[in-house]
Amino acid sequence: MSTHNPAITAADDQMLSALIRSARHRIVAMAPAFSKPVACAICECWGTVARDRVTVIVDVDPEVYRLGYGDFEALELLEKAASHYGTTLNRHERIRIGVLIVDDTTVVYSPTPRLIEAGPQKPTCPNAVILGPPPEDVARELGQGPSGLRDRTIGLDKAERARLQAVKESLGENPPQRFDISRTVRVFNAYFEFVDFELKGLQIHRHTASIPPDLMGLAKDERTQRQLRATFKLVEDTSNLSGKTFQDCKNRLIAEYLTLLPGYGYVVLRSVKPKFERKVAQLRRAVERFGKRIEKELEKAMTQSRAALVTALLPAVKQAPPKRWQKHFQGTPPDALAKRLLDDELRREFGTAERLVSDMKVKLVFKGVTYESLKDEEFAKLARDRLPGLDELYREFGAAEGQSDDTTDEE
Repeated sequence: MSTHNPAITAADDQMLSALIRSARHRIVAMAPAFSKPVACAICECWGTVARDRVTVIVDVDPEVYRLGYGDFEALELLEKAASHYGTTLNRHERIRIGVLIVDDTTVVYSPTPRLIEAGPQKPTCPNAVILGPPPEDVARELGQGPSGLRDRTIGLDKAERARLQAVKESLGENPPQRFDISRTVRVFNAYFEFVDFELKGLQIHRHTASIPPDLMGLAKDERTQRQLRATFKLVEDTSNLSGKTFQDCKNRLIAEYLTLLPGYGYVVLRSVKPKFERKVAQLRRAVERFGKRIEKELEKAMTQSRAALVTALLPAVKQAPPKRWQKHFQGTPPDALAKRLLDDELRREFGTAERLVSDMKVKLVFKGVTYESLKDEEFAKLARDRLPGLDELYREFGAAEGQSDDTTDEE
């Protein structure tokens, strides 16, 4: 049986800290962030290893800590130690790999986002590769080659104190969860999502304006007026102003990409979701072009409809003008004034073509499937029947359990 240390193993806080504390002549640590135990190990060794032989590179971004890649307190410890020893803590955006070089041992590992999983629990669940001295290209890009810092390409910027303060304030406003890696919860990833897909404001020929009865010379008492309100189509049923083409396109997309779960709504497989989104984006651009193209024509049609309605209503409204008009004249209103007042009120009721066009929308909202739904036998059976291409409805995996703010530590 072989007794050598495995080259492919699990890099957890204990393993990384122990390796750092064995350092004699150099430490190079690069990761999105570090935990407090690992940061403490680096700080301890900063004084025993020559200060110019310690390099620490992190991603100074609050999202790193919300994802659980490390502890913000560790960042403060590292910055304080770097300042104490007259050197710098360096930063590089979007680091998502861990590299630790201690003397002539190199560890390349996958940092754990504790929001998603608890991290390696034993060597048989590896996340790291242990090498000897770093490859030449890696050493050079980290400033460890023959030319030193002149060839360095990673972590060139200093992690300024002001930047750390900005991260601290951001985390104060929207703090990360507290994670207890001794416990795990089951996290699931469903293979389908609910979809809310709608077209709004495109049925132009169905739009109507509400016509108060007193503009038709009808009904004197308010109760009857409320009962007699009428509507009038803004435009005729002309095909060039109709959004029927887009409704047909929407129906084709539903038939091609979505599945109806009766009683629950439409769902889309995550495997085809990107293509569906691209098709909907094309539809949205087509709707925008349609709105710009028809706005002038729509305004013209609405003006013609309003003019026709004014002509039809004018005789009756002159005989029984609304009470609110009487402040403008005595007795019977002159034709020109009555026509103007009637047109003004109908214009307000009709609105504008610009508003109608701005109301044209393609709504697309995705909603996740809840764990409770997936565990419901009736829902799960329906989903399996309607989604025969799925071998399973979801996948489960372990994650570190977030603690609530009022959780107290027990001794």
